[in-house]
Amino acid sequence: MLNNFSKQLQSIGQKIALPYIVFFELVLICRMVSAYSTLPPKIDSMFTMIIMLLSGVIFLTHFLPMIIEKKKIKLEYWLIAFIAILAISTVLNHHYAFTENIKLIIWQCIFFFCVFEIGRENNKKLFTVFESILLIVWTILVLFSLYLFFARVSFSMPVKSLYYGMRIGFFENRLYGIFVDPNYACTISLVCMIFALRKVIFSSKMWVKILSVFVMFIQFSYVSLSGSRSGSIQLVAVVFFGTFFFSLFYQSKKSRAMIYKILGALVIAMISSAIAFGGVSLFKTSYIQVANKVEFSDPKIVEFFEKDSDKKLAEDKPLSAERPDVVENNDISNSRFALWKSATELMRLEPIFGTTPKGFVEIAKAKIPETHIAKTGQTPHSAFFYLLAATGISGTAVFVLFLVSKMWKSLCILFSTKQKNYLEFLINNQIVLIILVSSLLITEIVLTRRSATFIFWLYLGKLQYDFDKNKKGNTMEK
Repeated sequence: MLNNFSKQLQSIGQKIALPYIVFFELVLICRMVSAYSTLPPKIDSMFTMIIMLLSGVIFLTHFLPMIIEKKKIKLEYWLIAFIAILAISTVLNHHYAFTENIKLIIWQCIFFFCVFEIGRENNKKLFTVFESILLIVWTILVLFSLYLFFARVSFSMPVKSLYYGMRIGFFENRLYGIFVDPNYACTISLVCMIFALRKVIFSSKMWVKILSVFVMFIQFSYVSLSGSRSGSIQLVAVVFFGTFFFSLFYQSKKSRAMIYKILGALVIAMISSAIAFGGVSLFKTSYIQVANKVEFSDPKIVEFFEKDSDKKLAEDKPLSAERPDVVENNDISNSRFALWKSATELMRLEPIFGTTPKGFVEIAKAKIPETHIAKTGQTPHSAFFYLLAATGISGTAVFVLFLVSKMWKSLCILFSTKQKNYLEFLINNQIVLIILVSSLLITEIVLTRRSATFIFWLYLGKLQYDFDKNKKGNTMEK
């Protein structure tokens, strides 16, 4: 009887996994669009409640059958330890944003024990649908953003939920388009480029290959115009990583010494990275030149928001790619160094368990008001320094050890070049790498709930499927 109940639970979990992931994906995409922030908060709260309820069902249908059937429960103990540290930090600093910290812990559990575990099952249909939806929706959003660029739309208006307000079009010589932040949008565009590359490599249909190349062109256009320096670093890193290991794989059957294979792959990777970096500048310059020569009318929908705008681009003023916040600023890090210094000062207040993810700004204002975080109310703009401030040395160490263990497993498989689905595995690594590199310069992967965070944990779970498979194969050989 219990076995039948267990099978029914598993069946329910399998049936709702796809709609759950798609709904989750679409809600997070909506949050990336500036106009979504102007909607009544009740709408977002309703979506959040649905996601949490579905996550609860996913959690139960995944883990309860393992308990009933007395199977070994596959859990990432580093992640359990991290959640425990978050809880301890929240209790120790319960006077500061206690409710918000509890909500964040719930979100972390959703990413760690629901999204990651679904990815770990490696449902091919689920991933195909997920990638197709993101490619279609994101390409449409980017195309509209490019239209705003050519129409020379540029304005901002205050929105309570957005730190810098709602910025639309080509604002301050960066293509915000219709997105909340070009840095975050740039990351998703890079991910879409990898999704499209997968279709170019593996699709047997010529029209799919051609359409995928077009999508890559459109997404690269946004990356170039976004003015995201972190995006450029991500691009260089992912091109270097991808071409290096592809070259290594290509040479795997050649009878050459490993050192020569690695040196050859390094040269190809460096050349490819330089071309990619130069391509960003070339695309940016070309788009600016074309936009200064053509005329497009403003879309009607923009007029609704534009009437309350603070700034408007002069129509006769030539477009430029030079960011005023960079050119007119002596701080090359654009305040990041000051934020990172503030994060370390916060960590010193509570070195072991930190000052909580949602309460650290209040604590900074109360105890170290002279710091940059206390004055601006910003996050540290780096997952590493955010972890130091929010969870202290313990939380940072646990999370970094978790990531290092996964990186080590990936590198072992990639360098061996013996993986059957090597190119698929390499592409999945590139997706995770894009977001991991992004997290070094903006807050991603942990203590947040953005599209990139969702993609990171879903595809890290997909990589874990291969880790488990390799471990099982090695055990059988022994």
